[in-house]
Amino acid sequence: MGLFRLLAILFVAWLIYALIKRYVAQKQIRTRKKTPKNRSVEKMVRCQTCQLHIPEQEAICKDGRYYCSQAHLEADSQNKPD
Repeated sequence: MGLFRLLAILFVAWLIYALIKRYVAQKQIRTRKKTPKNRSVEKMVRCQTCQLHIPEQEAICKDGRYYCSQAHLEADSQNKPD
């Protein structure tokens, strides 16, 4: 009778452990689905010289035109008719 009681207690303990583990796992899945991913969207602009798209924060802007580098800004300035 003692072995049967021990097995019953172990089974009940294992059952409680499994249910708690399942509950915690489902709660974590729900939490991950609800939290929005922080994705910042940057405005992209095109270099007037090479047509490369770059973030506006990194671009060089002159007269409303964007350039990816100082060299392209200078090259476009030299090619402009006066």
